[in-house]
Amino acid sequence: MPVPNPARPSAHRTNRSANCSRSGRRGACAMALHRTDSVQTEAGRSMSFETVAASLFEGETRDAIIALKYRNERRLARDLALLLLPVVPHGAELLTWAPTATKRRMARGVDHAELIVRHLGALTGVPVRSVLRREGDGRQTGSTRDEREVSVRFVARGGMTGTGVVVVDDVVTTGATMRAAVSALAGSGFRVLGCLAVAMVP
Repeated sequence: MPVPNPARPSAHRTNRSANCSRSGRRGACAMALHRTDSVQTEAGRSMSFETVAASLFEGETRDAIIALKYRNERRLARDLALLLLPVVPHGAELLTWAPTATKRRMARGVDHAELIVRHLGALTGVPVRSVLRREGDGRQTGSTRDEREVSVRFVARGGMTGTGVVVVDDVVTTGATMRAAVSALAGSGFRVLGCLAVAMVP
């Protein structure tokens, strides 16, 4: 199924939540950040969704993500999942992740986003399933906003129409990955409840 092109918003609305929730990691207090975004569905309708990040991409959170992603310190995946635990939306029926490019997964031996979401599933009891397939090997890290918009595309598996799904990733920057994931899922009939990221680059 072809993936519809994501809408390019003129601006994102990013807000901090009013409450600070304990993350469970070294007593850190994480302030959730909320970003409202939109995509164009296959039917030509604009669909809004929210991305919630447990933390800014800084300090211990940044260090842990980098260690997991580039130094293969897999024990940190559960710590990062704990940061997401307070922001999992009510009514989630399925957790999935935005898969990394095949070349990078093979080089690292694992998809770090999958590790995080599988720990999150174990912590919440919400089922975890791989439902997104990434097309191409476009690199996100270090790319410009324009390059990110055209470099990431996903195809979603069908057969789960109406299932309330939440998409998880490690870091959200421009939101291009989340928009592509939401477009693919909505086009395959999923009910997208929102997106979660461990950290957000402001």
